[in-house]
Amino acid sequence: MVRNNVRIPLVVGAAAMAAAVVAGCSSDPGAGSGTGPGAVPDKPSATSGGAGSPGAAPTSTPTLQASGAPAFGSPSSTPTGPPIPTGAALRELLPTAATLPAGWRIEGNGSENDSGTYVLEEPAKPVLPQEPCTQMRLAGSVLSLDYRASGATNEVYDGQNRVEVYLGAYHAGDAAKLLGEIRAYADRCTSFTGKGIDGKAIPLTVTLQPVPGLGDEAVDVKKVPQGPYHSEEIVVTRLGDRLLFLSGDNILGRLPNLMQLAVPLSKTAR
Repeated sequence: MVRNNVRIPLVVGAAAMAAAVVAGCSSDPGAGSGTGPGAVPDKPSATSGGAGSPGAAPTSTPTLQASGAPAFGSPSSTPTGPPIPTGAALRELLPTAATLPAGWRIEGNGSENDSGTYVLEEPAKPVLPQEPCTQMRLAGSVLSLDYRASGATNEVYDGQNRVEVYLGAYHAGDAAKLLGEIRAYADRCTSFTGKGIDGKAIPLTVTLQPVPGLGDEAVDVKKVPQGPYHSEEIVVTRLGDRLLFLSGDNILGRLPNLMQLAVPLSKTAR
């Protein structure tokens, strides 16, 4: 798809560009790094999980309320809690043409990908608490990496605006931990300076809002640069020990309506 009237991207590092190519994302203000959405962890152990199918979208949408390269672990010898779904099982819960809200669409299979039939039993130490603000990337699966045991992804369109969908599964309590990490990351990066492709310093602002009534808990995070550069937004919803990530940008002039998709998916992706 050819994008017209594009906003100007900022400089990104080599690692971020690689992540963007794998995840099918555009470059952004302040670089991000990470693996592609369908990466399979090292030394996995086979685990199976259930699958379902998304349903129709409700008519109401929650309102927002204002508020102030990963390492992998080794298999655990004493796994606890219910079985964690594999990436292949999570893939069955991704949105399809039949389940998207009116006005949304999917191209082909939506570039579907997943982490396969493996589940990482013991993820390694998280890296997000040490991630520099200048490496912040909201688009794609980068924020899902810490603690992640399995995952699946595809992309859909709100009109012409692409939205990346990522559904990750975590061990008991880890999804809540990661959401706490994301809150802390946004809080310490409320204002920082990135760099434009022309080398100019670009001030950026990050805001985080809780989203009452969506899943068990949810946040809406925006990263907005000063000037004619594109902004990013991500809605992260916790569904028990799963996290649903919906992200997009305004490179076509507006941000996608992420809440319109988050509401139905939050009811079917558990």
